Amino acid sequence: MLPSKIPAPSRSVRSFELITPDGRTYRFPPPSLWQRLLRWGLQHAETAAISAAILVLIYVAGFVGEAFDRSVFDACNDRVGMRRVG
Repeated sequence: MLPSKIPAPSRSVRSFELITPDGRTYRFPPPSLWQRLLRWGLQHAETAAISAAILVLIYVAGFVGEAFDRSVFDACNDRVGMRRVG
């Protein structure tokens, strides 16, 4: 079953009030610049880690491909040199 409405992305918190059952209100200060930067970094850390892992795999695959490529051509050249034509 599909959801009836699309969930909205979370908004950045400017201030936060907590109202207790007995009616008291606690106001919390807005997040500091350090807290906002830390939150932003944690939100994007997974994406950055996955991107870095993919780049490392591509880099390693290039070295492995070059190693296999050289060995295959070396084997072919040896066989061609051993054939006798005639």
